[in-house]
Amino acid sequence: MPGQNPPIAEKPPKAARYQPLVLVLAAVAAGIAIDRLFPLGVGHWMAAAATSLVVCWIFSRRGSNRIGSFVLLSAMAAAAGAWHHCRWNWFPADDLGNFARIEAEPVCLEAVALAAPRELPPPPPNPLQSLRREPCFRLEIAATALRDGDAWKPVSGRAMLLVNGAAPNVQAGDRLKVFGKLSTPDPARNPGQFDYAAYLRAHRIRAEIQAKNAACVTLLAPGNSWSPNRLLDRLRIESGEIFRRYLDPEQADLAAAVLLGERERIDAEQTQAYMASGTIHVLSISGLHVGILAGALIGLMRFVPLPRFAGAAAVAAVTGLYAAMVDANPPVIRATILVLIACGALWFHRRKLGFNSLAAAGLAVLAINPCDLFNVGAQLSFLSVAVLIWFGARWIEREEGDPLEELAVKNLSFFSASFARVKRGIVELLLFGFAIWLVTTPLVMARFHLFSPAALMMNAILWIPMTLGLLAGFALLFFGYFCPPLAYVCGGVCNLNLWILDRSVRLAEATPGSHFWVSGPDDWWLAVLYGGLAIAVCFPKIRPRRRRIAALLAGWIAVGLIVSLAGRRAGELRCTFVSVGHGAATIVELPSGQTLLYDAGQMSAPKRAARNIAGCLWSRGITHLDAVVLSHADSDHFNALPDLLEKFAVGAVYVPPGMFDEPPPSVRELRAAIDRHQIPCMALCAGGRLPGGENCRIEALHPPQRGGPGGDNANSLVLSIDYRGRRILLPGDLEGQGLEELLAEEPLPSDVLLAPHHGSRQSNSPALAAWCRPKWIVLSGDGRWSTPETEATYRAVGGQILNTHRDGAISFTFDGRGINVETFLKK
Repeated sequence: MPGQNPPIAEKPPKAARYQPLVLVLAAVAAGIAIDRLFPLGVGHWMAAAATSLVVCWIFSRRGSNRIGSFVLLSAMAAAAGAWHHCRWNWFPADDLGNFARIEAEPVCLEAVALAAPRELPPPPPNPLQSLRREPCFRLEIAATALRDGDAWKPVSGRAMLLVNGAAPNVQAGDRLKVFGKLSTPDPARNPGQFDYAAYLRAHRIRAEIQAKNAACVTLLAPGNSWSPNRLLDRLRIESGEIFRRYLDPEQADLAAAVLLGERERIDAEQTQAYMASGTIHVLSISGLHVGILAGALIGLMRFVPLPRFAGAAAVAAVTGLYAAMVDANPPVIRATILVLIACGALWFHRRKLGFNSLAAAGLAVLAINPCDLFNVGAQLSFLSVAVLIWFGARWIEREEGDPLEELAVKNLSFFSASFARVKRGIVELLLFGFAIWLVTTPLVMARFHLFSPAALMMNAILWIPMTLGLLAGFALLFFGYFCPPLAYVCGGVCNLNLWILDRSVRLAEATPGSHFWVSGPDDWWLAVLYGGLAIAVCFPKIRPRRRRIAALLAGWIAVGLIVSLAGRRAGELRCTFVSVGHGAATIVELPSGQTLLYDAGQMSAPKRAARNIAGCLWSRGITHLDAVVLSHADSDHFNALPDLLEKFAVGAVYVPPGMFDEPPPSVRELRAAIDRHQIPCMALCAGGRLPGGENCRIEALHPPQRGGPGGDNANSLVLSIDYRGRRILLPGDLEGQGLEELLAEEPLPSDVLLAPHHGSRQSNSPALAAWCRPKWIVLSGDGRWSTPETEATYRAVGGQILNTHRDGAISFTFDGRGINVETFLKK
């Protein structure tokens, strides 16, 4: 009709993109996962792959291309399983790891340094730490020969070399002779503990060598001065010196971690702040760092008169060089490959990145190292980018869907249009950040046991100082080499932004309600959740409606909560002796549903002990401790508690009488932590009892109310736990006159005894063995104390010996019918 505007034509629906690499990546990941869970020989995998290829060819000849495609995917899965088996399970007979044992043994070998040494600074002074660790340097070596008597035996394989004291004068490519102690890397000895041995094995390292000092590492022949590894080491070292020259000391260490990947320069307390605030990715070289560098280079190329091909090649070359310099971990490889694909797309005028490009990056990462499928950093990196791609595509479609809104924006003034763009950018940043946080939170809860609402705002707020700090840091490295006067300007900008970043993170961590420590979901729950999301994204035709998706998610969350709450069985008592090295920690899950912790400490590293204890608790779904009982004032029995108080709610703390009378600095630090969290602290002496529920009696046997003669060990708080005719005896470090007083009482037959004083001969006398006649004896130590006499003492009365260093965490379950014994490290 006249006077009416013609109707606006609707945009035709976009055709679904053909993204075959997504299915290939899924098949490859499935093959790798199957081989990790159910290892098959390489011959079996290759036979399966060959059979699948033959079947695929048959179906293709008959015109059944769809069936043939699925069979082809199974062939790819089998090939991936074979590749993973080669990387994870197959090692040559002369590999150095085959000569390593759990107990360290003296060794002399020749090797080639694969990189320059990196310093592992000792932790800052801490009154809770009994032993002060000296500086240590770490480097990877490739073994070539092992001395066997007077002869040299050729060997192969990589090892991690640790050198105490001063740094050895070693560079990549140098041929070395090393005197040290050879052992296998420490495995996970507790549920929920980080498996250092598995981490190194994923990088083909199964041996660790401890050298007493730099004199134990001698140079046989220098390496090639122009080898790539040597040049990259030199570039990394000189970059670190530039940071130390132009930045404040605190910001220099942060810049080295953020820009060079030297995360070992950040102490545990600072790392904890970044983790709690949900910004731990800032300290790890990831796709964010590579993306900011590549974005800055692409923006810079617009002002440089270079052909499109030359500009794309320059961006790709610089990005690849940076990835190699920072050790190219999986997130960096992923980001670098995406940058290379983007540069290729820019050169060939192809469309933007999508799931196919991300799948190509995933295939490249798994081709380099299939074990990276189980790397949580790689999982979070790929998951975040997948969310950005999917959510970004939907957001662009929404923004492009209203022509009238686009026309209105074009008619705005310059300032109004600029304000609208800034507003839109902030909204996009918040929405994209919320989408990533929402999808990655279950994985973060499962792997780091952390729920961080602060991450929602922190990642948006810190975007500006983080970006400016990284850009200024990259510029500082460039001008530090070529134009020192400008380096001071860049250093000032970098200093300011890193200071803002660090102070904001520390403020967020200290804010109440910014983070919560949780037990986290199980792996099977995560597998179903992310598998369902992947199917919904990859197959839109079978994707249910939004309301049904919301209902399914709510139901699945409910299933996870119900299973976690039903983890404990009613009517049973479970006692777990945590493997903490030279120290002690015992978790007692009572039939009433309450949890008691007896001692919590380690001689050398309290934070490591706290992590191990926390992992055990979280693996059982425990986030609240009803009572903590500390046996005495030796720090290796309590120094992990202050850190545990930050992560767990505690009902009360019980100590022996007089523990806080004239306390040393370590005990004062403990008392300050207890008071800071407003936890009741009470003395418990002989005759005192704790609530344990029906048929469960928890009683203190020692010391008397006024204490006794002797030191802290002689006045250890001895706890007896009786349940349905079964008894657990926990004596701390009882010795001397205190032990004599206990043995003067009526004999107390016990089922489980924690060997006092970590199995020392002085505390574990034949008289004690005859007095309690234990069926099971647990030695809690680090394996350095030889205990053959102690073990013989208890075997003489029919006892069986378990050792937390050899067997890992040891659990006893009492259900009224008998005792079930489990060790974390299966024999």
